[in-house]
Amino acid sequence: MEPSPLTQQSRPEVFQQKIVELYDGLFKDEEGGDKSEGFWTEFFLLKPDLATLRRILGAISPSDLLTLQNPTRSLFTRAIKCIKSGSAPADTHALDTLTVLLASVLSKKYNNPSSDIINVLAGLDQVDAVFTEFVAVLDNTIRTGRSLHIRQKAIEVTLSLTSGAYQTSLLSYFTHRDLFPSLMKFIQDTDSTTRTFEPFTLLGLLANYNKFEFQNPYRLRLEDFVNEAAIQKIITSTGDTCSRLRTKYVAVQNDLPEGWSLASAFGMLGLGGLIGAKPAAPVIDPEAAKKMFAEL
Repeated sequence: MEPSPLTQQSRPEVFQQKIVELYDGLFKDEEGGDKSEGFWTEFFLLKPDLATLRRILGAISPSDLLTLQNPTRSLFTRAIKCIKSGSAPADTHALDTLTVLLASVLSKKYNNPSSDIINVLAGLDQVDAVFTEFVAVLDNTIRTGRSLHIRQKAIEVTLSLTSGAYQTSLLSYFTHRDLFPSLMKFIQDTDSTTRTFEPFTLLGLLANYNKFEFQNPYRLRLEDFVNEAAIQKIITSTGDTCSRLRTKYVAVQNDLPEGWSLASAFGMLGLGGLIGAKPAAPVIDPEAAKKMFAEL
């Protein structure tokens, strides 16, 4: 007698998010074939699990990434297409996914960084078309994105690539298309000092790229920049950011020399017992401190 289809099935021991199943289907597919349109539509509609994606990509060695190629190339080009469409919330998810993808891929050590990274993300035969469109999509999103939030995420993606691929030829695509007007428009449109710092940091990286080898357009732009309101915003943002980072640094490791105090004076005279013992500073494990510094 066949079992009834209404019989209750046993529950799985661990429930897995659908997006994690899609990650596994993308990066652990032995056949490595192209995914369907439905796969990618669902992929970017679901909220990304960035920690899991970072872990999966972090576990893949540079040589294995070069062997796989198809999943990373497909993810990169599909994410660009999704951002270009401007459909919420898929474009936001695509930007978040790209930030993690680029950070994970670019942080690995390759024998030939420029060509290997190009092979992983686009392929040597498609790099010009893919990266030209990539930079154009980022430029348009930073300039005319539907909200400051989405524009900020586009800046974060650009920072992820710029900082990770700084010693490669990939940054030349940002010199062919000038992002300066878009970044300055973002700075002028925002009232938040925290949002001003990232585009200015990005400008600094771009302005110093191969600055001794050719006339860097971002460096020339900064030298001629005279918008006082934007300059004041940048100065205020830089000061606030430095102050905030100093406070966080001291919270992890207070290595400032001890200043004069009544307690220290009594201690020098051997009368420290009259003041009472100074509370001991908390001892932080070196590995924990390293992790805390990385999060600053």
